[in-house]
This record gives sequence, C-alpha cells and structure tokens, in this order.
Amino acid sequence: MQVSQRVRTAPGVQDALIGMGTELNLGLMRDVGFDVPAEAGPNDLVVALRGDDETAVAAGQDMLTAVLAELHDRSRAQGSTTEVAPRTVGSAARRGSAGIALVSTPGKYAALDAMDAVNAGLSVMLFSDNVPLEEEIALKDAAAARDVLVMGPDCGTAVVNGAALGFANVVRPGRIGMVAASGTGAQQVMSLLDLAGEGISHCLGLGGRDLSAEVGGRSARQALRALAGDEATEHVVIVSKPAAEEAVGELETLAGDLGVSVTWATLGRGRPDLTAATEQTLRDAGAQVPASWPSWGAGEASGASGSAGHLRGLFCGGTLADEAMIIAEDTLGPIASNIPLDGAPHVSGHDTLTGHAVVDFGEDEMTQGRAHPMIDPSLRLESIRAQGADPTCGVLLLDLVLGHGSHPDPAGDLAAAVGQARSAAEADGRTLPVVVSLVGTESDPQGLQRCAEALTAVGASIFTSTPPPPARPWPTSEVPDDHPARHPAARPAADRARRRHRRRRAVRPGAARPGRPRERGRVAAPDGRHRRGPRHRPGRPAAGRGQRPGAGADHLRRGRAGAGGPGQRGAGPQARRVPAQRSAADLGPRLRPDAGRLIGAMLFEGLAATPEEAEEKLAGPDITLAPCHSRGAVGPMAGVISPSMWLFELRDPVHGNVSHCSLNEGLGKVLRYGAYSEEVITRLEWMRDVLGPVLAEAVERHGPVDVKAYLPQMLQMGDEGHNRNRSATLMFLRDLLPHIVGQVGERSQDDVAEVCRFVGANDHFALNLVMPACKLAMAAAKDIPGSSVVVTMARNGTDFGIQLAGTGDAWFTAPADTPEGLFLGSFGPEDANPDIGDSAITETAGMGGFVMAAAPAIVRLVGGDVDFALTTTRTMYEITLGEHPSLQIPILEFRGAPIGIDAVAVARTGVLPQINTGMAGKVAGTGQVAPAWSTLRPTCSSRR
Repeated sequence: MQVSQRVRTAPGVQDALIGMGTELNLGLMRDVGFDVPAEAGPNDLVVALRGDDETAVAAGQDMLTAVLAELHDRSRAQGSTTEVAPRTVGSAARRGSAGIALVSTPGKYAALDAMDAVNAGLSVMLFSDNVPLEEEIALKDAAAARDVLVMGPDCGTAVVNGAALGFANVVRPGRIGMVAASGTGAQQVMSLLDLAGEGISHCLGLGGRDLSAEVGGRSARQALRALAGDEATEHVVIVSKPAAEEAVGELETLAGDLGVSVTWATLGRGRPDLTAATEQTLRDAGAQVPASWPSWGAGEASGASGSAGHLRGLFCGGTLADEAMIIAEDTLGPIASNIPLDGAPHVSGHDTLTGHAVVDFGEDEMTQGRAHPMIDPSLRLESIRAQGADPTCGVLLLDLVLGHGSHPDPAGDLAAAVGQARSAAEADGRTLPVVVSLVGTESDPQGLQRCAEALTAVGASIFTSTPPPPARPWPTSEVPDDHPARHPAARPAADRARRRHRRRRAVRPGAARPGRPRERGRVAAPDGRHRRGPRHRPGRPAAGRGQRPGAGADHLRRGRAGAGGPGQRGAGPQARRVPAQRSAADLGPRLRPDAGRLIGAMLFEGLAATPEEAEEKLAGPDITLAPCHSRGAVGPMAGVISPSMWLFELRDPVHGNVSHCSLNEGLGKVLRYGAYSEEVITRLEWMRDVLGPVLAEAVERHGPVDVKAYLPQMLQMGDEGHNRNRSATLMFLRDLLPHIVGQVGERSQDDVAEVCRFVGANDHFALNLVMPACKLAMAAAKDIPGSSVVVTMARNGTDFGIQLAGTGDAWFTAPADTPEGLFLGSFGPEDANPDIGDSAITETAGMGGFVMAAAPAIVRLVGGDVDFALTTTRTMYEITLGEHPSLQIPILEFRGAPIGIDAVAVARTGVLPQINTGMAGKVAGTGQVAPAWSTLRPTCSSRR
C-alpha cells in the first residue's frame, strides 16, 4: 500500500495499485478499470498504472523501480551471516523478551498469527480486521487461560507503558487508565485529557466487537484486571461504541469486585458525547475541568446555522462519525451512512451522496486494498472536492486525527481540498461551512496548532472538542414524527435500561488491591447498541482453522518418547511378515509398477527369469504391491522389500509400535537405486544367505540393541542421519562385533570376515536403522485430532506425498521435483529421476536435512557450503513446533533439533522442508547418479 501511494506521487500518474495477484487485489484492479492479465496469480507481483500519457506511465515505472530498490537496500543484510529472520510470531517470541505482539496481517490469516503469540505467552494487539467472530472468541478464551490480553481484532489504538501502538497520540503520562472498544474515540478522550493537563497510564484497546453480546467483554475483563493491578492507575475510563447490556453489567460487577473507580464514555442516543464524558472523567478523578476547549474560527461556524442544502460528513474515524450522526439527527432526522444508526438508511461509501449523509472512510469497504484514510487520505480528499461542486451540499463535517501512525502532514492536503471545495461552492453562489473535529496534542509530530492554522486559513472552523450547539451549522430540516430522536419511548429497550441504570450510579464493595487502599467502584452505565447489524464482514476460512489447541504439544510429547528404546532388535526374513508369498512392499504414496527396483526384486525372488518377463508379471494380477508405510515399514530410495529379504525390526516399548527396514546394500549400482544387473542380484543373494543370518544371530546373542541411543551421539560426531551415517554404522558394528566374531567355527571365517568388512565399509549401513527409529517416533505421534503436524514424507519417483497426524492414513500428494546436487562421473541433469524414497522419514523426525548444521561435512557431498548448512537448520526452526531435548546440535550451542513439521507453518511462511537425499538414474538399471538435496513441493493438494 505504501509503495502504491509513493508511485501515485509521480508526475502525471492518475492511479497506481501494486500488490501480489491475490483475488482481492485483482478484483480491486478490475473495479477501477484495469485490464488484468488472465494468467496473473497469487505468486505474481502485479503492477497497475494509469497516467495522463505514456510519459506519465514511464514516470510511474521509474518511481516504482526506485521505491523497490530503496526497500531492498534498507533490508539487505550487511555481509555474510547464517542468522535466519523469524518467519512467524511464535519464532520471534522465542528469540526475544517482548511482552506484546502487534499483528497486522490479512484477516483470514491474522488469527493464526495472534494465536501463535498467545501460545508463546504474549499479549496481542490485533490490528487486522475481517477476523471471523468465532476466531476472536477462541483467541480471547486462550488469552484468558494464559493470563494475557488480546487487543482486537480491528484494534487501531493502544498505549502501553508509554509506547504507542497503531494510531495513538503523544500524551503525557498520568494516572488515568483507559479501556477502549473504540479507536478514534480513545484518541479523542486521551487528547482531551492531555489538553486538560491530565495523562494516561495505559490505553488498552479491545476491538470494536468486544462489548458485543457475542464476545461478551472477554478482553474488557482482562484489561480491567490488568489496570486494577497497575500501581500507576488510579481511575479508569471505559470508552466504547454502543455495547451489549449483559457485557456491560458483567464489567460493572467486576469493577466493583476489583475496587476500581470507573467512568463510562460510551456513545448512544441520550448519552453524553465524548467531550462531556471526558469532563465527567476529570471530575471523577478529582481533576480540574477546563472552562473551554481550544478552537479556531468557531465564530464562522456559529454564523452559518440554518444554511440551505444537506449535511455531509466525511470522516476517517468511525466513532467520530457515530457521534456526529447521534448529535445531528436530533435536528435533521435520519442520516444515511455506510455505518448507519438504527432506523437510518444504509449507503455505500462509494455511492454518490444524496440528502443528509455521513461516510466513514475507515470502514472495511473503503480500506480493502488501501491503507486507512488516516494514512492515505486520497479517497476522502477526492470526495471533499466533489462535495464542493455538489449544489445540494450545505455543510461539510470532517475530522482530522493526528498522532503516531497517521499521515505526516495531513493538514496540508486537507486544507488544499477544503479550499478547493469552498472555492467551487463560492463560484456557484453558495457558502459552504466546513467544521473540523481536530483530535491531537501539540506534542504530536504533526503539531496541533500548525494543523489548526492551516485549516483556518481556508475558512474551516476547528474544534478539539465536540462542537457546542451554537457552533453547529446544521442546515434547515424537519425531524420526522416517528423518528427515535423525537420519541425516546420508541428507542431500543437497551437504551432505556442504560439511562435508568446510569441514574442509579450503583456502588459495590470493592476488593483491596495489593499495596493500595480499598476503593469503591463508581460506575456510570453505557448505552445500548443501535446499529442495524454488525459492521464486521466474515473473512475466508483461514489455513489451519481446524487445528486443535494443544494438538502440537501432544505430538511433540509422543514423538520425543516414541523413537524406540532398548526393545529394538534385528529380525528374520520378510516372508514371515506378509500375508502372501508373492506380495511386495514398495515405497511412497503410490506406485510405479515399471520401476527397475521391482524388476530386480522379481529376479531376486526367482519369480521371473528375465527383465521382460518381470515387467509382464508386474503388470498382471498375481503380484500384489503396497506402500512400505502401509505395512509400518520404510525403504531408502527405491527400497523395495520382497519376501526373502532380511529386515531390521525395531520396537517401541512405550507405545507398542513396530517398524521394519531392509538391510543396506551400499552405494553405486544397487537395487534401491533401480539397478538389477547380475552383480546386484548376486549381492542380494549373499545378503540373504550370509549377512542376514550372521546379524540375526549376533543380535540374538547381544540382546536388544538401543538404536535410539545412537541418534544423539551421531549429531555429536558429525552425522545427520540421512546422507551421513558413518558414526552410527561404526557404533552398531562396535556393539555387535564380538557376537559376530564369536560365530567363527559355526560359520566360515571368510563369511564372518566379509560381514565385518561389508558393514564397516558401508557408511550408509546405519541409515536403515535410523529410518525405522524415526518411523517409530512419527508412529507414536499419529492420530492426534486437530493436529496439522506432518508424520510422513515420502517420494516414489512420480509423486511427493505427506501424511498429517490429524488426518489418519490419507496421503496429500503433488508431482515430485528433481533434486539438486553434484553429479557423479559423466552423469548430468538429463540422467536424473524425480525425487524418490521413504528416507525423508528422517527429516520428518528432525534428522537429515533439518540438522545439517551438525554435519557441515555433508555439504561437500550434496554441493553446498557451511553457511548453507547452518542457515538450513536455523530456517527449519521456523516451520517446526519445538526442539528435541536429546538431539542436540553442538555448533548451535547444543540447541535441540527442530522437530514437529507444522503444515500450517509451512503454508504461512513459504519455508519448505529441506531433505538430504540421492538421485537415481532415470533409466532403470542405471543406479545412483548423484547425492543431492530436495524440498517438498509447495502445492500438495490431492488426497488419497
């Protein structure tokens, strides 16, 4: 929005809209007449420019280039660094000591960011609008449970410990605390208090819906408790748009119980305006009320009463627009608005105005795709000039709100537009009175006096308070007999109940605050609601809305405990584990029956004599195929498991789960890379006849092998558990070596020596232990309702698929990409097959690519540098829910490995899981062509 605004200042540029090609942004561009390319999408930056001529458009393009370059230079890191900027609110919270998070993201995502902050123990100022009501309630309930405060959604103003958040004025510190379900209303009250010589301790915004019947004052109660415990706060003023009687009643009771002295400053028919409510606040706090409030040019407005034409109000602040309509309707009757009072007609702020009308340019319909009018006043300035040329406009009401967050020089542009409007009216033989409500202090960066003088110079009347009756230049009009302003008895029952309660001024016993004298709660009740309906427009469903609070914590707790333990052990031939002799377990979310790995398995099992016969039988009905994961097993690369293969069997004694993985063949031309030459088949036969039995006997003599204990030691010794497993392989060999050597005499010395040589020389041998250990960790963390944590990642050379903890056995898939890496020998990109293998289970459990920082030597294998390894691991923390207390990374000061990939965090941040892998040859039988790394494709959508 700021870039668009800057580009509009280029000479001759009529309009500029620059943004990502979201449906909303593209719709806005079409609405103002731009011809948007049909292929534009959410991942495209779309630039829409309209100028007086080609030169003007070129000037806009030059301005855009300059602005983007300026932003790039401002954010560019100085020098080389492996630090990773936080991608989520929760990540930022974990790194610092902040107490409050300010969230200003699109409404359909904002609740996720806010909940992220609440779960991290932060209070939240939720500036965003279009947050669904049910998400607001869930946020505020979660905040209450953690004893933090959610200010918002649609909270524009807050001041905490003197720090201004959102739109806020520079006011002196003081003893009056504010609880505000109104943005500009809060600014008006705090500015008047400052003009009276009083200051505020804090202004805690609530969002406009907090005191509605649906939300029930959830944040108001939290805010009141916070101020009750604040030693600097002696009196509280509650500022609100019309509120629900039940919510106010509960708040009054709480104020009495807390012993908090309270004054209400709420809007409504028959209620005091904001100036009168502020004066009452001063009295209740024992402060002096000024004899008059600053104004400039007030006499001109007083002399314009009874002018012809209609009243037009063009406001930036919704509360000030409300106040103007409440006051004016007593004289003029119903006033049309885009935020109408009860009984008044509704009009769009984009419509041509007729009759008496008030427009809130800060309403949602006016800010979609644009900054708030206090930042970008262009729409309102255009409307002001249009009213000057409209012969039916008799009086113009405006506001000008100063302070942090607002336009740096709003009076200059506003004065120019007012001057043009009055000149146009004068040329038409009319007098156009202009009354401006000026909200601000002399300490505001824009300067109160300077702004007032700029506007009086063009004939406007300026008031810092609600204009008194003599200074209200209302046109002549007649109030209808049936209008609520004329007949108080016809007003809503809530209005009447409020007035009766206000006259009671109930006093309840107060509870003493620690360190403070006992006080009584003095409460004046607010008015009832008077709108035709809520102003909120529900947003679209947010990613992750089905998440259950606490589901992620359940996942981490189970996953940390579920990687198996001393109950892990080696196992016998696979024929004992599958129902039919001619079945085979394959990898990934779905299958490629023509793959070389299956041909090799058919040849190894003796089910076919030639590759051609194997392909023919694989296409027939006699061979049953199933994903390894469906059998609780995993296979590296194209790791097919066939009936005669020996497997590692790992057991989780905590949760009772079992996982299997074949024995590792080594590198080069091996079955898992799709090779099926004679040497491959010969090696598989030796593994079946010698390696498997020797290891099985060694495990039997040793007893259960604690594979889980290997994992943290690997990280201390420079392995990451996927492409580098040297230390775990040697630890496994160390544990079993006496029991392998002890078989000499029962087996030939050559066989035993070959087993020792084969395992010791195969650095990847322990991968087939790490994978089932990680599978057990994820199996323990499955089937958690409401969890969006990834429990399986797998690739089969065609698709990349994931499974989530909360969606059972469903696969979410997308086409697999080809990994990147360093090619072996003469191989090149044209020889590489798309990503393949179950070994991504290691990254799913926080090993492999997620802990590359623990194994910087791995970058020499996959084609990177040490900075890449460090940056990769630090980035993975942005999409995971926690850290593993046992899997520690030395170079990161023994920080725990990032675990618990959150699919919602991936979608929110755009950060994709990093996987260390290898590349198989595209042609069956080629074998490995490169070690590599890959990422999950960001568009997993289909479900199986």
